[in-house]
Amino acid sequence: MKKYLLALGFVSLIVGGLSAQSVTITNTFGGNSDNTGTSDFLKFDDNGDKNTAVVGDRIQLDVASEHIDSRVRLNISGDNNFSLGLQGYLNFRPFKPVNFIGGNKFFWKWATPGAYLGAIDDYLVHGKLADDNGGGVVLNFDSENSKVAATFAGAVGLDSRLDLNFGTQFNVKNLFIIGLTGQDLTKSSASFGGYAALTAVKNLILNIGYTYNNTDKGYIQGTQHLAQISVSYKFDAIPLTVYADGLTGLNNNSNYTELTESYVDLDSGSGVPFYAAFRANYNFSDYLDINGSVKVNHKLELDDSVTTVTVYPYFDVKTKIGTFRSGARVLFDSDDGYKGFNIPFSWQYKIAAKL
Repeated sequence: MKKYLLALGFVSLIVGGLSAQSVTITNTFGGNSDNTGTSDFLKFDDNGDKNTAVVGDRIQLDVASEHIDSRVRLNISGDNNFSLGLQGYLNFRPFKPVNFIGGNKFFWKWATPGAYLGAIDDYLVHGKLADDNGGGVVLNFDSENSKVAATFAGAVGLDSRLDLNFGTQFNVKNLFIIGLTGQDLTKSSASFGGYAALTAVKNLILNIGYTYNNTDKGYIQGTQHLAQISVSYKFDAIPLTVYADGLTGLNNNSNYTELTESYVDLDSGSGVPFYAAFRANYNFSDYLDINGSVKVNHKLELDDSVTTVTVYPYFDVKTKIGTFRSGARVLFDSDDGYKGFNIPFSWQYKIAAKL
């Protein structure tokens, strides 16, 4: 896999560099679980005892031209188990509307907007038209002169030659966008998703979605049926944007498991997974952003569910040598109350060139 991605990186550099219109190198150094690929810089338990400081690094190269856009990212984890993570993709457009894409991480490339979660600032993998790895073809029918656009994607996953994924998206501009996905369709663990985004109201983002067999456990437990909603609004009178996300299972069944070859019917004591996130961004000045977020994990229909809450006020200071981010990630749960806090810290700077 690493050899495959290294080859992809060199192809991106050589092929993209020949006709590149822009090249950007982004480096993020520090300890921040949000943007450095490693844990938070400092961690304190509920007694105030500090764990070992963690420092890692994320290096990212983006190359774009008329026919190519690509990304290669190297995560250097500073946790106890030191590790390197190499991710990337290459998207080649020989002519409109054809795109060829390959890699082991597509990031937000060809993700349908209705699957976007604003407070989390991320997509679940099921909202990506071409899945998240492998290789495939995307047909993107879009014109500045047309009020309607359509995208069709088909991809083969890296795990198996028969790991097929498909997606389609229809966009009625300034009105709504609908996206449909099907992943791992040749397996008994196939997943399906449907997502919609309202684009008719200025400054408002309203996204809703449904996933059958959610296997993305980054924010919520895997579940057979998952519903999601995301709302955000940018105020005109003040430089403030607010976001709210909700993810919930619709029953207490797990996602499909290869071990049992079924959707495990969790007993009533396991509850229904629920996740909520809230975020606010205040642009205090050209040099300072003030942010705050709250994240909640809970089990519905479970009397003794342990609810976890994370409160995270943080700030971004923008300077000539990059952006510095820090704050306090405070942890609570319904059993013990205060659980401790983390201090994330990161320094991000970019080197960009337009050719």
